Amino acid sequence: MGPLVDARRAPVTGGGATVDHRERWTSDAWRADMHAWIRESLAARDETVTRIDEHRVRIWSAVLRIETDAGVRWAKENHPGSASEMAATSIAHRVAPTLVLEPLALDVAAARMLTANAGLLHEDGEAPIATRIELAETAAALQRALVPHADELVAAGVPDIRPERLVDHLRERVAQAGTLPPEHPLHLGPDARAGIAALEPRIRELLAVLDDAGVPASLEHDDLHLGNAFEVDGRIRIGDLGDAVVAHPFGTLRVLLGSAGARGVAAAHVARIRDAYLDGWSTHADRATLARAADAAIALSGVQRWEAWWRLTRDAPVSAIDEYRPYVQPLLRTLGDVEAALIHV
Repeated sequence: MGPLVDARRAPVTGGGATVDHRERWTSDAWRADMHAWIRESLAARDETVTRIDEHRVRIWSAVLRIETDAGVRWAKENHPGSASEMAATSIAHRVAPTLVLEPLALDVAAARMLTANAGLLHEDGEAPIATRIELAETAAALQRALVPHADELVAAGVPDIRPERLVDHLRERVAQAGTLPPEHPLHLGPDARAGIAALEPRIRELLAVLDDAGVPASLEHDDLHLGNAFEVDGRIRIGDLGDAVVAHPFGTLRVLLGSAGARGVAAAHVARIRDAYLDGWSTHADRATLARAADAAIALSGVQRWEAWWRLTRDAPVSAIDEYRPYVQPLLRTLGDVEAALIHV
């Protein structure tokens, strides 16, 4: 049975005023509406809900755990800034159903999704190197499958940061960040904006390296670590596409490799993970060219990471997001530096 897709609701959009969506996601009115959608969606699959519990509420999403007569299910509603996850998941599952989590029900307009239970790939963040390598291979396979669907993903609302647009996109976001209040974590003052502008020649050099490799744009997960992929029927499936953009696919290596390094994975093993990922692109260029492109994409990937935070926090009250300042501020200041990028994941 395919996913139940509900397009009846009006699109969810952000307004000019600051909004902390956690207040809505913990209200009785929202719970009643969300629970009704869950029960209705699962009833359409001949499943009966026996229990619904709040699992986690963060500024970017609310996640509920559901017990049914058919097993555990998970429901998620996203912040408007990551609402594109639902369309991206639908497209990705249609194209590569064995590589991504299956959506049991989707309400694209309301940014809601239901999925089945799936096994974790890690225990307290630790996993065998073989698991990390398989995740890298799965990521490359998914991206290869989605290359012909880049335009479709963009049309469905996934942000477009393909290499040919990256410089203009960066200029626009930097200018917008300058208009935010100084206390906002995304604010960039005159000196910061000038420093980023001065990096443009280096950015263009790195874009030329990407062009040399000839690897086409695809879905760039932008937050691919062990916590955002799962085991289903003995295979890894990728989930949590809320930060995903259409960009050079190698940008995915930033978090994939950086999170491994942060967990103490030895440099030699991190290199094995990278090589397993690059093997998936071996028809495009030789290993040395792909390796140079990987470094270039990682060094540029702060643009994608900034975009995710921009979508989630630009309209949020400072009190709700100030804790994320250390993650946000280095992203554009370290453009062009692959080592710094891998530290600031």
